[in-house]
Amino acid sequence: MKPTICDKELEVLREIRSGSLSEALRQHLATCTSCSEALQVDRLLAADARRLPDLEELPDPTLVLWRARQQARLRNTERATLPIQVAERLAMALGALGLVIGLSLTWPIVRAGIGAWLGGWTRGISQALPLEGLSLTLALACSLFFLVGFGLYTQWAEG
Repeated sequence: MKPTICDKELEVLREIRSGSLSEALRQHLATCTSCSEALQVDRLLAADARRLPDLEELPDPTLVLWRARQQARLRNTERATLPIQVAERLAMALGALGLVIGLSLTWPIVRAGIGAWLGGWTRGISQALPLEGLSLTLALACSLFFLVGFGLYTQWAEG
C-alpha cells in the first residue's frame, strides 16, 4: 500500500506546538494515520531537543518523514533487485567455469591456433593474415573470454 501525505500535517503540528488544537483537528488527528505519524515524529524530535539544549529549532517533520519514506523506497528497490543481481553473478560464475572447462578440453587446438597466429605475426605483416590461422574453437574461446571479462568488469564497476 502506498503511504499518503495529508495536507493538514503542518497545520496539526503548528497548533500542537502552539498549545491550542481545535476540536476539528483533534478529530482529524484521531482518524488520520499520516498526521498521527507526523505527531509521533514531532514528539520524538522534541524529546531529543530537550536532551540537547544547544538545538534552537527542530527540523521540519514533513522533511524528516519524506526522507524516511525515500529510504524505505530505496530499501524496497534494493530488496526487489536482489534476485536479478544474484542471477547476474551466477551467470558470470557459470560463464567463467564454462571458459575454464572449454579451454581445458580444447587446449591443444587453442594452443596450435595461438601458435599459428603468433607465428604469422613474426613472419611479417605482409605475409600474416592473423585471422586465417584461427580455428573456430579459438574464436569461440576468445569471444567467451572477452564476454566474461566484460561481465566481471561491469560487476566490479557497479560496486
